[in-house]
Amino acid sequence: MIRWLWSNIMKWGWDFNRGLREDDIKMPRGGIRSRRDALLALGEDDNGPSIDLPDPINFKVQSVSGGTLVETRWYDHKKDENRIKLHIVTQEENLAEAIGKIVTMELLQK
Repeated sequence: MIRWLWSNIMKWGWDFNRGLREDDIKMPRGGIRSRRDALLALGEDDNGPSIDLPDPINFKVQSVSGGTLVETRWYDHKKDENRIKLHIVTQEENLAEAIGKIVTMELLQK
């Protein structure tokens, strides 16, 4: 019984990070086996998993002293340029409502 328990603990220890090691990054031939394989199938890059959308608006939100900074970025096909805007949400404002207004204004400008 003790040998069986010991062998199972050792097997679990060896296989615990099997899908996270650098040599396992290639997609397996048998399909998706783990969460990491699923993220790689989605097109994971340095910023995390991503899905290629035809015309996205990218948001970056960061907490700064005095409030929250929201950066919006999207490509304007008519003017052939990237549109970048910074929005500052102070601590007195409701962050959820402010982000909702920012999203609405960006969608209206597109």
